[in-house]
Amino acid sequence: MHRILYITDPNDPLVAKVRAIARGRLELEIGDGANAPDSLSGFDALLIGDGHLDETLSAVGDLGPKVVQLTRGHHRDVDAEKLAAAGVTVAGASPVLAPYVARHAIGLALAATGEGSTNASPVTDIEARSAALAGKTVGIVGFGRVGRATAELAHLLGATVIYADVRTAPHGSTTASGARRSTLDLLLSKSDIVSLHVQWGPTSNPLIAARELRLMAQGRVLVNTADARLVDHKALAESISAGRIAAAMDVEGSQLPESMPVAFTDYTVARSEEADENVAEFVISNIETALSGGQPDGIVEIVDFPPAGDPAFWSSKMSPRLT
Repeated sequence: MHRILYITDPNDPLVAKVRAIARGRLELEIGDGANAPDSLSGFDALLIGDGHLDETLSAVGDLGPKVVQLTRGHHRDVDAEKLAAAGVTVAGASPVLAPYVARHAIGLALAATGEGSTNASPVTDIEARSAALAGKTVGIVGFGRVGRATAELAHLLGATVIYADVRTAPHGSTTASGARRSTLDLLLSKSDIVSLHVQWGPTSNPLIAARELRLMAQGRVLVNTADARLVDHKALAESISAGRIAAAMDVEGSQLPESMPVAFTDYTVARSEEADENVAEFVISNIETALSGGQPDGIVEIVDFPPAGDPAFWSSKMSPRLT
């Protein structure tokens, strides 16, 4: 039976569900960032859940696991690029999380505009408030699974959708949303709501800073359900204090003062009973697929920075999208 190490916060509510599903299928060992084994040798796969790791995971050793599965779409302490370069398969849970993140992103946008709930679950009445999006333009930054799901929901609720990404969307993936590609700068200047769905990296540290915020028109909304490091929070706080834009976030590590009028939740996207059940089944099945020589779903894409002159980079910058 394959040995799996699950590194997560001791209070991670997903642990019990993962343990139950893995029983009889995989030999599962639980550890947190502070109490993980000194060596990863002997483990066939690594499952990364909540919380922070003591050190950024960028290597697993020659005898370590060849599969790293995340219980989220990404993890800020996992260097997927270095792991992939070392022959390690890194996969996220975006294939099952996408619809939940999409509903949360749109719900947060409505909360930031005053059209939705400002509590920890602002997605409960999206359909009832769909008129709030009718006729508006929603800009999706990063057109992977989560970005596409958000685009489709925004379109369903009556919005016009544009997207910015380092690569053209896969064939047929814009049909359901009618999304048109844009440069990042044009997207920021045209959108009533901007929703971020890219991973943090060298080209997006941050992606949205003072310059980008100035491109957004008065009263626009910035939504971030990806990574706090994508946004310069000092510049964002200044824009919010000046009454220029509104913001909504579901991320770890926000540096915005608590007094800021921001619709904020602490990464609650995947914390419904239904989402947890789906994620638990997905990550165990995905690990089994990878270890049996199959192609796992949700592999984290590593996209090289485009050369100068690429039409996706007429201006500003962009990090690789989340799958």
